Amino acid sequence: MRKRVSYEYDREGIKQHVMRTAKSAGVPEGWAAQIAERVAKRTDAWIRDKDLVTEGDLRKVIAKELDKIAPDIAFAYKNHDKII
Repeated sequence: MRKRVSYEYDREGIKQHVMRTAKSAGVPEGWAAQIAERVAKRTDAWIRDKDLVTEGDLRKVIAKELDKIAPDIAFAYKNHDKII
């Protein structure tokens, strides 16, 4: 049986992850910060009425928002564990 680990929602952690992904895709820092803030606002709104979410659910919301504003960053985000 797998041990379940739970975490508190970390808005800053999400912003930092999105910023790192955007910067690794060659996006200038200022634009990366704007993208990260927009994604963080969207996840804040989505999570507001949830008691419990999975990491997978949260990643889907982040990827969906990135798809809308920066498909290349969304691709890097979705495949971060596959990119060498």
